[in-house]
Amino acid sequence: MKTIIMIFVLISSMIATELPQEFDKKIYDSGEKIFDNKCSECHVKSMPIPILMKNFIEENNQTLKLKAPTGNEISFRLKQQIGSRDDVEFHLIQTNDFLTDYLYNPNLAKTICLEGVIKHFKVMPSMKGKITEEEIEQVNHFLYFLEGFNGVNKYYHDETKF
Repeated sequence: MKTIIMIFVLISSMIATELPQEFDKKIYDSGEKIFDNKCSECHVKSMPIPILMKNFIEENNQTLKLKAPTGNEISFRLKQQIGSRDDVEFHLIQTNDFLTDYLYNPNLAKTICLEGVIKHFKVMPSMKGKITEEEIEQVNHFLYFLEGFNGVNKYYHDETKF
């Protein structure tokens, strides 16, 4: 019995160390609900990247007919294009500042999406008055962690890892 308990503790501690200390499940869940209520009319939450790339590059968005980049595309691009990834806490602040500015003052010149993707979409309407800064912060947390931490979505599809 002691051996089983020790193995369980060891496995639990290994799983817990995979998540950065900045990750907050409550904020993530709240951000996901806000995303579902305020963003999902245009933004699909997540799709496999190879399917998305085929849709955009080979099929000119005619297969999926997406209205806007997916949440996981935004997640990946936020982490790749905005600020410094050396400090997750500071990086979350930087991505939140970008997201707030973009949502309130959208402009194609500010896009973080690839040209081959963004060419299929119009500039989104401003969300000023439709989403608060607190809600944006929660959506930012959700988007930041949606695509995992190294560009691999290992948490979104298996929430038992939270």
